[in-house]
Amino acid sequence: MLTERLTFGPFETNTKTGELRREGMLIPLQDLPFRLLTALQERPGELVTRTELTERLWGSDTFVDAAAGLNTAVAKLRDALGDNAEQPQYIETVPKRGYRFIRAISDVNLPNAGADARVQPPLGGDRDERRLGSPKRQRRQGGPLIWMAAAAAIVLIAAFTAYRLRADRPQTRVAVILFDNETGNPEMSRLSQGLTDAAVFALTAQPRLAVIGNAAMLRTSRPFRDIAAVRDALHADFIVIGQVQTVDQTILVRSHLIRASDQAHVWVSESRLTAGEAALQSEVAGRIAAAVSTRVP
Repeated sequence: MLTERLTFGPFETNTKTGELRREGMLIPLQDLPFRLLTALQERPGELVTRTELTERLWGSDTFVDAAAGLNTAVAKLRDALGDNAEQPQYIETVPKRGYRFIRAISDVNLPNAGADARVQPPLGGDRDERRLGSPKRQRRQGGPLIWMAAAAAIVLIAAFTAYRLRADRPQTRVAVILFDNETGNPEMSRLSQGLTDAAVFALTAQPRLAVIGNAAMLRTSRPFRDIAAVRDALHADFIVIGQVQTVDQTILVRSHLIRASDQAHVWVSESRLTAGEAALQSEVAGRIAAAVSTRVP
């Protein structure tokens, strides 16, 4: 388990607040890439497989395109760190297997914060003093060991308290309605489906949400859609809808976040197809996830 604050290079992470900072300045980073970062930092220098990361980030019961989502999360994390997959300074790719955090990490909470808490000390000095049973070594390590045990206990208590608070808090239910294909081109229905799935995938990365995306009534065509009926049948707190349109020969996607209680729009966004469908889906899903994260209590 990671301690609350860690530094690596010019960066600092705070697992309590979910923040990434560079030399004190806050770096915008969504919840999913941040949790990916902490998962890698828990095992610095070790290979963390794609399967392990998928189960860590989404669980084993999430039926989404986790492979694409993990790729997107890694890309966003590298963007935030200014990292390069070809010459990585922080996140190393092990092709077809997983990823490895390769930068030294320091624990800000330790009194000797300037020293890397995860680097093994160099061998040297009297051989007997390196033995675990050496009385001299025991005397030297007794104080730090007690302090570290106390710190670990505090971290465990804080983590358990935070877990209980999250567990006692009911999840906010968000329903994602199939994006409407309003282009007149049946081939764009594939894009509508992809946008819907990407939105569901991005939202499931937020543990406080219960995301509904496969209910039959969410797949009905727009003329037969009733927001109030969706709210009542699925007990949804918020509803995401979207439109795929053609404007000036450009594909335009409008995304809406609706508060189910009074059917009020709390957020609307527009995105244009400029760099391929995959990039558009990632952009739209990211915007929706950010909007829900900042606007849903």
